[in-house]
Amino acid sequence: MVLLDRSTLMVVFAVLTMTMLVLFYFDTYRKSRAAFAGWWCVAVGSFFSAALFYFVGEVWNQAWAPGIGNGVMVLGSGSVWAGTRSLAGRRVRAWFLLVPTVLAVAVRFAADARSATLVCLALMGTAIGLASLELWREREGSWQTVRSLAIATAVCAAYYLSRTVGLAVLSPEDPLFQLLFGTGVTLLMAMVLLVVVSASITALNTARRTEDLRERASRDALSGLLNRGGFMHQAQLRLRANLDAGVDTAIVMADLDRFKAINDGYGHDAGDGVIRAFSEACRSTLRTADLVGRYGGEEFVLLLTGVDAEEGVRIADRINAALAARSSLPGGAPAPTASFGVVDTRGTNAGLQRLIREADGGLYAAKAAGRNRAMIGAAQASRPAG
Repeated sequence: MVLLDRSTLMVVFAVLTMTMLVLFYFDTYRKSRAAFAGWWCVAVGSFFSAALFYFVGEVWNQAWAPGIGNGVMVLGSGSVWAGTRSLAGRRVRAWFLLVPTVLAVAVRFAADARSATLVCLALMGTAIGLASLELWREREGSWQTVRSLAIATAVCAAYYLSRTVGLAVLSPEDPLFQLLFGTGVTLLMAMVLLVVVSASITALNTARRTEDLRERASRDALSGLLNRGGFMHQAQLRLRANLDAGVDTAIVMADLDRFKAINDGYGHDAGDGVIRAFSEACRSTLRTADLVGRYGGEEFVLLLTGVDAEEGVRIADRINAALAARSSLPGGAPAPTASFGVVDTRGTNAGLQRLIREADGGLYAAKAAGRNRAMIGAAQASRPAG
């Protein structure tokens, strides 16, 4: 059996990390510019730099190099934690990573090599362990993608902390220590972490880019609201969930009043401004549990969760009040108004299309009654109050 010496193993590790850094940077980070991908580039770059420092210390017997290598390894481990934290949308203070990095370097120059290694391993194990905890806290959404990353970081954290205990109890030359925690095993563990994290981050980045494209495809470019297809898909799911849970749902159809006259009299920029004004009025009035989409042209549709028809009328009035506050529109167009038709699901298990038709009837009634108002659809009155 061929055994590789420490310097050869460090060269192998350096080549692997450099290769992964180049591939990850150009294939993943430059395409997404995601914070978590950036932190992973810092981590891989740190591991590559640490391998070079250790190599310099091993081959040219430079006493200062291992101390710098320890600090850079701690920085790389901290960057793994920072990446998983940013992955979960939590804030990362970059300066916070400098404290353990400086500590690892300072201990190496102030104490013996064994004590410095103990501190370095403890800091690395703690940072990677915190990274695993960040991932385990997020056991929803992208869990299937990051599960292998959570397991790999947990195993690596356990290994580095175990190596810390092993070094404190056993001599570095002890056969048992060499078997369990020798240089070859340690570098192998680091390589496994590199491969698993890179694969997981790449997969997660691809999943997020796909989700972003899907989200863009479901949005109306002018208003920023859901387009018709996006609204119908989400509203079908929301309506069914509300019906199963016994939660009232209101469906509202809205139409901008005299929209053609605004387009003809003030120009299409004014018409676009009116559509944007309506979407902003909806966003400022509705809750996160509600859905709103551009149904077509100047017509919009809303799904309001936990709301009956009467409350839906009041919400529509608040949207019109927000519209009336819009005094600056392109071309000097006047503040727009809208008409609304409202129905709810009380006393019926009708599907979304039928509810939209019934709300549309209320919309036509509001137009006929003089516009700039909300009216409950006639079909609502024939239902039991439930």
